[in-house]
Amino acid sequence: MVYYAFTSGRYSGYLSIVMSVVAFLLFTDMCIYWIHRWLHHKYVYKHIHKYHHMWKVPTPFASHAFHPIDGFLQSCPYHIYAFLFPLNKYVYLMMFMFVNVWTVSIHDGDYRVPKLLEPFVNGSAHHTDHHLLYNYNYGQFFTLWDRIGDSFRTPSSFEGKGPMVEVNRVLNERQKTAKEQSRISTPETPNHDYNLRKR
Repeated sequence: MVYYAFTSGRYSGYLSIVMSVVAFLLFTDMCIYWIHRWLHHKYVYKHIHKYHHMWKVPTPFASHAFHPIDGFLQSCPYHIYAFLFPLNKYVYLMMFMFVNVWTVSIHDGDYRVPKLLEPFVNGSAHHTDHHLLYNYNYGQFFTLWDRIGDSFRTPSSFEGKGPMVEVNRVLNERQKTAKEQSRISTPETPNHDYNLRKR
C-alpha cells in the first residue's frame, strides 16, 4: 500500500512516517531472521547460502556477494511489507537505500555501536561472529529474534576476543620483529666529519 502524499489522506503526518519506518524495520528484521535461519539448514546451506560465507571475516564486498536465490529470498520482506502495510513511496526509497548501507556496514569490520545499544543492535561485531560460527546472530537489524530463537551470542569482539584483536596482535608482532631486524642489519654509518677534518 504505497502512497504519495505526506500531509493528506488517511496515513498523513510525520508520526505516521515515523511509525511506518519502525514497523518496516521490525517486520523485515523478523522475516529476514527466519529466512536467514532457514538458509543455514544443512540441506539448503551448501546449495545457496554457502557462497556468502566464503568470507569468514566479512568485508563490504561480501555484503552483496551471494547466490541469486539467496539475494531474492532475503529481499522479499522489503517488498512484501509495501504490499501489506501503508508506506510512503519516498520513505520506501529511503529505506531501500538505508538497507543497502546497513548491509554493507554489518560486513565492514567496524564494531563500534553505542554502549547503550550493544544489547539491541545487530551490528558488525554480531555479524562477524555469525560468519565465523555460523549458527548465531541471524538478525538483520536487531538482536530480538536471535534472543527469541535462542541463537543470540554476545560478539567475541565485545569481550576482547574477536578476529580483529588477533589480526592486530599479529601485525604488531610483525612490526616489532621488522624494526628489530632493521636495527640489526643496518651497519653503522662512518663518521664523515672526521674524514673531512683530516684533509
